[in-house]
Amino acid sequence: MPRFSLWVLVPAALALLAGCATPGPPPPPVARPPVPVSFVIGPAYFPGNDSIRIDEVEASSPNFKVGDRVVVRGWYDLSSRDSAELRLFIRSFDKPRYLTVNPEQFLMVRGGVGPFQFEWTVPLPGALYVAFYPEETGGPFGGVYFGTHAQMDRAARIEGR
Repeated sequence: MPRFSLWVLVPAALALLAGCATPGPPPPPVARPPVPVSFVIGPAYFPGNDSIRIDEVEASSPNFKVGDRVVVRGWYDLSSRDSAELRLFIRSFDKPRYLTVNPEQFLMVRGGVGPFQFEWTVPLPGALYVAFYPEETGGPFGGVYFGTHAQMDRAARIEGR
């Protein structure tokens, strides 16, 4: 009677099973890297001499849609306070209105003029904006929206400006 070694049977069994395996889920789509895109400035509000200027926007699509990676560059002028947080947010057109915030959305700035850059993935439909927030709790004290014409029209209706 022939004698079989397990060392012969194990690789053969694994090879047989590998041929019968079902593929797993497809890999997630790879987002295109951000490239310069056109944008329009929407509603802005600055009660004093503060200002935020958006000079350049790069995105993985010109629509600023969910999943797009967005890079925003510009300059701020903060004259009303010694310091503040500069933040990149989105004003949702639908619910939920509030989102978890990430450190990449915040930049501590000192009074005066300086450059800024944010990089963020759009989490839901809405209008992107950059705004000043006090270091202590409280709402924004100046900001500016940017995006597509349609997004800015909708943001203007929501903000009443």
